[in-house]
Amino acid sequence: MNSGIYTAFSGLKAHSEALEITANNIANMNTVGFKGDKAFHTLLGKTINDSGYPSGMGLTVNSSIRTDRNIDYSDGDMISTGRNLDVAIRGDGFLTVETPRGERYTRNGNFHLDMNSMLRTADGNPVLGVSGRPITLGPGEVHISADGGLYQDGVEIDRFRIVVFQDRSQLEKEGATLFVNTGLETPQPRTNVFVLSGYLEGANINAIRSMVDMISAMRHFESIQRSVNHEMNDMNGKVIERLGRTESITNYELRVLVSYLEIRKIC
Repeated sequence: MNSGIYTAFSGLKAHSEALEITANNIANMNTVGFKGDKAFHTLLGKTINDSGYPSGMGLTVNSSIRTDRNIDYSDGDMISTGRNLDVAIRGDGFLTVETPRGERYTRNGNFHLDMNSMLRTADGNPVLGVSGRPITLGPGEVHISADGGLYQDGVEIDRFRIVVFQDRSQLEKEGATLFVNTGLETPQPRTNVFVLSGYLEGANINAIRSMVDMISAMRHFESIQRSVNHEMNDMNGKVIERLGRTESITNYELRVLVSYLEIRKIC
């Protein structure tokens, strides 16, 4: 692909991915415990020899733009629910739950008791205590202390297993509110935890900022798209005119024509 068209194509793709990230953030604005993603662009360069000429002749620099994402772990707003089984963590830390795929970590503290008095998430996953076993409570009212202890009749029944990661880049999202540890780091228990009972943590999404980001990405995408269409329409007309006069076209023009057909697929 022609280097200029290649750069334009990567720019379209990068802004399209940024739009998807922002749209997903907006779609999860009301999801408890959701952590937003931040999109950022990286400019990459690759030098290739597309002619076979000696002494560096015919070298082409293909620049491309790539979109990556970082998870924003900042706290969301605390939402009062009045339910004693709803919990929210202030600051760093994750609640540990058991899933069919193994242990996962979450900030969504919307819990309930099943018919066997086992504490579960809204998705039905058991919530784990400090022993690594699911938390099971007896009959009666439950009191949750600020340090994560679960009490009934003044007796501590269990304690939430709340962990931290020194390198959170090893965490990957699984669904809207679960995280999986993809690295070798062993999560460590958080000792100075602060748990709020009767509250849930809202998504850490700023609606106005997200809408501004979406409009900005859309404008960049449309600007690149118009430029590419204008350039390709002009080049396409010249090539067709020469072919109509039965004149031969250069290898460069042929590559540009192929690039035009490729970029048309996304324009």
